[in-house]
Amino acid sequence: MGRPRTKNRDLPPRMYWKNGAYFYVTNQNKWIRLSADIDEAKRRWVELEAPCRLPSQGMSAVFNRYAVEVLPKKAKKTREEQTRQMKLLEAAFADFRPDEVKPVHVAQYLDARADQGAAVAGNREKSLLSHVFTMAMRWGIVEVNPCKGVSRNKEKPRDRYVSDDEFERFIAFCRGLKHGMLAVRKDGVPAPTKNKAYQEPLLSGQIVATAMEIAYLAAQRRQDILQLTMDNIHPEGLLVSQLKGKDRKPVKVMVSWAPRLAEAIGRAQSLWRPKNSRHLFVSGRTGKPYTDSGFNALVQKIQRAWEGAGNPRFHFHDLRAKGTTDLLDQGEDAKNTTGHANDAIVHAVYDRRAIRKGKAVK
Repeated sequence: MGRPRTKNRDLPPRMYWKNGAYFYVTNQNKWIRLSADIDEAKRRWVELEAPCRLPSQGMSAVFNRYAVEVLPKKAKKTREEQTRQMKLLEAAFADFRPDEVKPVHVAQYLDARADQGAAVAGNREKSLLSHVFTMAMRWGIVEVNPCKGVSRNKEKPRDRYVSDDEFERFIAFCRGLKHGMLAVRKDGVPAPTKNKAYQEPLLSGQIVATAMEIAYLAAQRRQDILQLTMDNIHPEGLLVSQLKGKDRKPVKVMVSWAPRLAEAIGRAQSLWRPKNSRHLFVSGRTGKPYTDSGFNALVQKIQRAWEGAGNPRFHFHDLRAKGTTDLLDQGEDAKNTTGHANDAIVHAVYDRRAIRKGKAVK
């Protein structure tokens, strides 16, 4: 059986794709069928590669075992992001044995990422590498974690605050979008909007406006807003189940009704959806709930049009920070709404107040 030529990129050593399945190839060139499913194939690959011998097989084997045993237990978005991060880490550390990786090598990786203009991304990758070594310690592969004690790259906390006026203008911009207004010709010029065919309101614009409004008013994350259904609407408020991880119990927050939040939920309920759908936000093309990545792509498309109209862009995530900041300005305990366990993250990440207001002692 000759070596296959397709679908072998990013596979563990000795794993190959052929005839609709993944195979493990021994030193004697014996082909062992693993599975047609990549996750199951990788799990069996780990068994064949014998975890007890992983220290002599290099960091690639450790990364692949982590990908098989740990990553599937994480939330989808985290899993996708860390799969991308792991490719970068493997490119840097694949030639090392696990016990050869020292703190100086981790520091050099952080420096290299900073030189590439990706200092913050390097910090996230270092956190993943640290957890990989934590698991390697648990598996008996190494005795120490070389990431411990290595200082992270300096990060400047994001301080973008979306003003009330800016937010209201953006919401009005979304609701004013018509069919064809987001289409761009090959020459980069927006498509004409005077034609009668372009005068109908754009459903996706209404959806983005309403989702952003609820995200701000309830101070919640985009992925949690997209999961909302009719069943989350209760007489006492909006019940949000925050998805923290695949196997972790969701954090549930009941956001009590206020006039504008109630109005926004009413608008969400009136949006088009298939008769059998209970989700508040569904794609006008598929009739199915938005994926987080698909919805983000739509938001970015609208943000480009917003920027093209002479306005500064902002992140969807800035709306959670705006909601948190406004709650703090009102003297509220923001974590009761955001769902955070303590105030540390609230103040470090979401408090965007340029000036804090206080009272004189006397």
